[in-house]
Amino acid sequence: MAAIDTAGTSYPNNKKVTLSGTPNTMQEFQIPGDSERVEIQFVGASGLVVFQSGADGAVISSQVAYPVPADSSFWYQLPRSKQDHSVWVASGSASTVCHIVIYEA
Repeated sequence: MAAIDTAGTSYPNNKKVTLSGTPNTMQEFQIPGDSERVEIQFVGASGLVVFQSGADGAVISSQVAYPVPADSSFWYQLPRSKQDHSVWVASGSASTVCHIVIYEA
């Protein structure tokens, strides 16, 4: 797997990905520093969001993950540091579709 860069020339910027066929495998999304917030939604199955210490393509083990119910939006306000960020998403169900929407400040 490779990290998905969400940088774009216009906002909001939407990325859609089908997560790994192996449950609980993390997918990294790189968020540009000019973004203000992120919306994450898992379609049809619940998912997990990791904010620190994730690793693209690794299975969640000791990482602290925030649960997100299926078909619900989770909003994450980015720190004001204006540095690039990463978030990692995963689902306990194989091949779950995940939407990430990036909003500019």
